[in-house]
Amino acid sequence: MLHHKRMPYRRLATILLTAAMPVALLSGCGNKDGDYPGSSKGDVIATYKDGGTVTDKEYDKYAAFEMFINPDKAMYMSIEQLKENFVKQYVVSKVFAPQISDADKKTVDTNAESFKTELETELKNAEQSAQLKSYMDEHNLSVAEAVKFFKHDYAFQLYYMAKMNEYKAAVTNDEMKAEYDKNPADFNVVSVRHILVQTVDQSTNASVRTDDEALKRAQEVKAKLDAGGDWNALAKEYSDDPGSKDNGGLYDKKTVSGYVAEFKDAANTQEIGKIGEPVKTQYGYHVMKVESREATAFDKLTDEDKDTLKTNVAGTKAGDFLTAEQEKLEIKVTLPAPSPSPSSSPSASGSPSASPSASPSASPSASPSASAK
Repeated sequence: MLHHKRMPYRRLATILLTAAMPVALLSGCGNKDGDYPGSSKGDVIATYKDGGTVTDKEYDKYAAFEMFINPDKAMYMSIEQLKENFVKQYVVSKVFAPQISDADKKTVDTNAESFKTELETELKNAEQSAQLKSYMDEHNLSVAEAVKFFKHDYAFQLYYMAKMNEYKAAVTNDEMKAEYDKNPADFNVVSVRHILVQTVDQSTNASVRTDDEALKRAQEVKAKLDAGGDWNALAKEYSDDPGSKDNGGLYDKKTVSGYVAEFKDAANTQEIGKIGEPVKTQYGYHVMKVESREATAFDKLTDEDKDTLKTNVAGTKAGDFLTAEQEKLEIKVTLPAPSPSPSSSPSASGSPSASPSASPSASPSASPSASAK
């Protein structure tokens, strides 16, 4: 329950590929301009090298798809001041997605069939169908169009992963050391107990408690612990984290780099042996006690830690590569005057805020079950 990202629209997003990508580079993609839903209608809002274009109808359909498959990203896509940048990202992905291997194309097709099945299942689900149908009708988005955008997203993620792996294979020890030196505290090994009082059910995205209700319950837990309450008993009674509630809330000797930012910061800074004030994350409120914390020198890093460093270095290089390629595409964007914010996503409310520079989507297939690192 402590990992970074989740994709809240039930099962649909779990089919997408897990790919730690900068938000500035994730978008839809495809083959030819004419293949895109809406590309033959509306006004041209972007042109790029070799006669490429994006119309407003095409981009609006793509944005509508993202709103229910990736609400965190869609929150930023709806901000008028950021729209030009997202249009450029969309162009980049349109150019590079077709460059995946034949084997990857088969993978895309296979997973697209699964996505289509799940979407059709959702549309038949009595609980969700009315809301989802209404949303798709409002945005003039058909199942076939959603599947096309899914294939474009998936293909571009596979392209990005291949580029990442290419750079990762060439990362040197000196580059890893330089990356480590940026923030060695990310590799602290910490034993921490916590009791999570959630605001949103992570499997369904359904609201469980209001923020005020969750905070009040977390403060109640803290008061009982401060009074000498037993962690094992209170974790079983109060904690909504299935990964630790039956273990006294304990995560023993875990590297903090895998935790969500707020939890990681608390694990790195909270006074050892003291129960801190409730810490708010995208999951709810955590009552925490750090039992031990040890720094890890670079030459003592585990193979897993080194792999994390290689991935970070490779991700930076892949991002720089695509940014440079974006410049070469000579993209020109012409947008109309700002319009009212688009309607909200059909996913349940309570999506966590995500930093524009954070990894986005990523983890559609990453289950939040891995409660520790």
